[in-house]
Amino acid sequence: MTTKARFLLPAAVLLLVGACGGGTSDDTADGGAAPGADGPKVTAGCPDPNGTLAKAAAKEGEVVMTGTPDGSVRTDVPREFRKTYGVKVNYVGGRNSDIAAKLQAERKAGVYTHDVFGGGGNTMSATYYGEGWIGSLKEALDPALLTAGNWRDGAPKWVDPEQDKILQLSTYVDSGVVVNTDLVKDGDLTSFEDMLDPKWKGKIVVDDPRSNGGAIYDVGSFDKAYGDDFVKSLYVDQKPTLLTDQRQELDDIARGKYAFGLSLQTAETAEALGEGLPLKQIKLTGAPAVSTGGSSLLAIDNKAPHPNAAKLLVNWLVCKDGNSVWTNALQVPSNRADVPVPADLDATVPEKGTEYYDSYGWDVLTKDVKRLQTMLVDLLGPQ
Repeated sequence: MTTKARFLLPAAVLLLVGACGGGTSDDTADGGAAPGADGPKVTAGCPDPNGTLAKAAAKEGEVVMTGTPDGSVRTDVPREFRKTYGVKVNYVGGRNSDIAAKLQAERKAGVYTHDVFGGGGNTMSATYYGEGWIGSLKEALDPALLTAGNWRDGAPKWVDPEQDKILQLSTYVDSGVVVNTDLVKDGDLTSFEDMLDPKWKGKIVVDDPRSNGGAIYDVGSFDKAYGDDFVKSLYVDQKPTLLTDQRQELDDIARGKYAFGLSLQTAETAEALGEGLPLKQIKLTGAPAVSTGGSSLLAIDNKAPHPNAAKLLVNWLVCKDGNSVWTNALQVPSNRADVPVPADLDATVPEKGTEYYDSYGWDVLTKDVKRLQTMLVDLLGPQ
């Protein structure tokens, strides 16, 4: 990752570069050994460990990937990639907005340290794509990986309008409403309109939709189904508590501080439900459920310092072997047709013929989110 330009960085930028050190993971602790003379076995369609690309990547020695701070991803992806190709993955995990700020400072100084981007929709579309940092992922991928038979819906799902730069490797239905079973009885909440009952006033906790998380997409679904008046009634008149700590929100529901909560992440919810707390997840009617890709978006840096290793990594993440590692670590269903959905997976695969609010639709990411966040700031004030 060292470049000559790095030594010319001003002190403030060097601090930014070093600040992500606590969020960086590689496989050295796991002792990932390089492949043997014959190389490890890979599934058909995955890069050949003894092929030209793998050998060129091995000469570069490492690849730098940014993405979700989920602990399993930051360990599983580097370990398995190193086992297969002998190339170290320096995984920089953190909030997309924080990573983007670091990269902004680096690029302003003419320094390019990252190769592959993973993450969610807002920063990927507004910053990585919007600032022109992303190269052609389609050109980097083996065309055979993009054939219809490899994909659950008959085609890969490209997020960007050029169908070239941002690939969505998972699609699932986001969490529903989480209720305290001592306070919310069966039948109390069946439709989203029921949330406006005066008895719930002050008893609702919501992940703050003004933040960079996925809560804004629920607002979009409500606005599409019911209009602005419903949004005001729910987010202002019902006096919900707006927080940004998912674990705290779930704990507060379990303790009875709130009757129910909205816009809670699937992984956090599943963990809390597995702890035997008085919690239950319910699905309500009246507005389309939100479909999302979570942190499964993939892109490649257009100024990657390790271009061969970057190309090798994205091909592996899109092929069956690497895709299985990544989506299982994220605990989301893969969009690949040949990667089974684990039976115990809490995330739900969208059903054909059902209407969803596609949170990773390009118009949603580039138009609706800005409009909705402006509306919420007008209603609630800045975060």
